[in-house]
Amino acid sequence: MAQTNKTLFAQIKDRSTSAQEKRGFGQSTTLRVIIIVAACLGVTIFMPGMPGNVDSEYLGRSAVGTTWSKESVVALYSFPVYKEESQLQDERTEARKKASIVFLSNPEYKQQTVTSISQKSGTSSVDVQNHLKATSELIIAELASKLYVGRIPESGLNEYSILQEPHSPLTYIPSADIKDSTALSKSIRQLFSNARSDIQQECVEITMKSVVFPFVYDVASTRRSQEDAALSVPTALEVVVKGTELAKKGVRLTPTNVGRLSSYTASHKQRSDVPFSLLAIIGATIFVAFLVLFVVLYLYVLRPVSFYRNGQLGSLLSLLVFAAAMAWTSVRYGDSLPLEYVIIIPAISMLITVLYEARTALLLTVAMAFVVGAVRGDDYAITVVLMFGGVLAVYSSRNIQSRTQIFTSILSILTGLVVTTLVIDLQRSTPLALLWPKALFATANAVVSPLITFAIILILEKVFNVATDLRLEEFDDINHPLLKQLNQRAPGTYQHTMNVVRLSEAAAADIGANQMLARVGALFHDIGKIQKSEYFVENQLDIDNKHDKLAPKKSASIIRQHIQDGIELAKEYGLPERVWKFIPTHHGTILIKHFYANAVDEALLKELAIDEMDFRYHGPKPDSKETGIVMLADAAEALSRIVDTSQRDDIESAVEAIIVDRVLDGQLSDTPLTLHDLDLIKESLVNNILGSSHKRVQYKQIPTQPPAAQK
Repeated sequence: MAQTNKTLFAQIKDRSTSAQEKRGFGQSTTLRVIIIVAACLGVTIFMPGMPGNVDSEYLGRSAVGTTWSKESVVALYSFPVYKEESQLQDERTEARKKASIVFLSNPEYKQQTVTSISQKSGTSSVDVQNHLKATSELIIAELASKLYVGRIPESGLNEYSILQEPHSPLTYIPSADIKDSTALSKSIRQLFSNARSDIQQECVEITMKSVVFPFVYDVASTRRSQEDAALSVPTALEVVVKGTELAKKGVRLTPTNVGRLSSYTASHKQRSDVPFSLLAIIGATIFVAFLVLFVVLYLYVLRPVSFYRNGQLGSLLSLLVFAAAMAWTSVRYGDSLPLEYVIIIPAISMLITVLYEARTALLLTVAMAFVVGAVRGDDYAITVVLMFGGVLAVYSSRNIQSRTQIFTSILSILTGLVVTTLVIDLQRSTPLALLWPKALFATANAVVSPLITFAIILILEKVFNVATDLRLEEFDDINHPLLKQLNQRAPGTYQHTMNVVRLSEAAAADIGANQMLARVGALFHDIGKIQKSEYFVENQLDIDNKHDKLAPKKSASIIRQHIQDGIELAKEYGLPERVWKFIPTHHGTILIKHFYANAVDEALLKELAIDEMDFRYHGPKPDSKETGIVMLADAAEALSRIVDTSQRDDIESAVEAIIVDRVLDGQLSDTPLTLHDLDLIKESLVNNILGSSHKRVQYKQIPTQPPAAQK
């Protein structure tokens, strides 16, 4: 007996079991769960309040002007309000500049000066020696009368200087009283003004070379003085007493509020014996889980191909972790700079748009923006800024036709980031000193993000053979070696292909899909028929149908083999996966009905059981609008050859039957095509088939023998 038809539930169960058997590591359910959990943990560790995290809640300068949406905060104890690190360092630097210069005294300067003058004048004339000897006491008296120092540092002297003498306390003196070598030279020259003119200059020079100054600039002691001055700078701006209201619900935060809240949080952590908050961990984990599951649910419902392929799922979810890491970095190192405005979410949004599609990019943009805001301690102002910047980045990269579109992307992202920043901060009445750095960093982000995107695209194209929209034009060429072979060895299939290209491109234009991708995919969808072209009816010109002598199962196997042959040819000629995926998806897992029907007839006669799976293509099913369009265009073009194409009703009924059959068979369930899209595709296919099959007028022929001229 022939095998009875299985119920729909049994068919689904069988296909599910078959899929499980064929599923490899890349589609493992266990690995998928691990990826999702890892993404949740990866984002959670960057959330405020985690073990090892610096702050339980980040309140930077960007919070100034925002409205405090939480409950009012009252200080439970007195605490100091610490200065920002940048402010403290600036004040310490200024204190070092104003620190006193230290000069060490030399108790032996008198004797050393007399000895040095005697030694250096030994080669001079007797008159010079005598004059120097007679004046030495006056020289010593001059050195002792004033505060002469040997050298003054290049930075100059501050208001006060320090004299350090042995066994005596430090002496602070006005720096104006200190004299340098220039002043001493003038005094020495005055002492020798009565000497003969021929020895006067020599006496002055010998004296200046011989003088040992009573005080000497001490570098080491001066540095200690500067460090002492820096350490004396107070680290606190004020001390807030217990009971002070730090922030009031519904009231805008001022710089004073922000400083007090940040210091209060730091003081609270120092007082606590627990290095982290268990409640914060639980809350953050649940929040992140909801956010990650939001992305996962979207992929499961609207982009199942990315959900079931663990490589794609892991890549997309890792972007959330990367966004969290960038946000944490902006908190950790952004005390004085608005680093949050250079988080490159627009670049990531563009990449997702180019490599996946715009809807997925929009969802990930929103999710990443919320991750950044959460990691930065409920800083949802930056969430809005990055969200708008990312959305406009997606808009500008939906259909990249040339690399000059980088300028369009820069302008779009610049509009999203800078305008949103200005609107938010103007509404907050943010001071210009805080506003312009944000606008500057946002502008840098707008310029750098497209550059990063196009650089990565270039690497993916050259190294990993990825076919972006920019590269698809390379394969839109009917002179491609594979298409030339198809034309020579399977001319009927080649003509079929050209018709499918025309139908696919028109349908893609009507529903707003990627026309270039649909066109290129249609060009190569049937190249597998090159190997055994004579087994396909469109190529059987003046020859018998070879399937007449084969068993139905064998015929189905040969027909199905053109999928694998096409994939191997595509890989051999270096076609990217984005192009050759049209080869298996244009048939999906549909039933090869003609040979299945023959097999059923034979089974009824011979009372044999048959397996429907032997007559189905192995798939995968179409997973995008473009692959779905090519599947429908391929079937519609083939069917148009056996119906009356002069009658619109006949064509419309045939095309509608194809679409209904594919929908009921679940072939389009993995695509984002809507019912409205299918209506537009049907109308496009009908119009183009009807337009290409119009009949020409039968022109009257001129008789070969014209009638005799009338008399």
